[in-house]
Amino acid sequence: MKNQWRLLSVIFLTLIIVVFALLNTQKVKLDLFLWQPEFPLVLVVILAVLLGVLIAVLLSMVTIYQLRKEIKEFQTREAQLDAEYQDKYQKKLTDTQVKYQQQINQLKNKIAKQ
Repeated sequence: MKNQWRLLSVIFLTLIIVVFALLNTQKVKLDLFLWQPEFPLVLVVILAVLLGVLIAVLLSMVTIYQLRKEIKEFQTREAQLDAEYQDKYQKKLTDTQVKYQQQINQLKNKIAKQ
């Protein structure tokens, strides 16, 4: 179903572009410094849109790169914090086990003396 909607959307968009192209065939003169070429209006509009899309994609790629870099930094920091937590947990666990083992030994000695 999702692919059908995509196909219908592409067909609809293509139809709009074709109608737009057929309605805008007149020539327009562009002033490009010393050169003044004439192009069909539809070509100028489509090229402008494509240039805008290209600029947007390039800017979004920069943002995506920065976000990926930030994610890696967060993952590294998370791994460091996790390692610190594991070390603290193991130390506390060992200390607790030693403490209880000492108490057990003391109680065993008390029982043995009685």
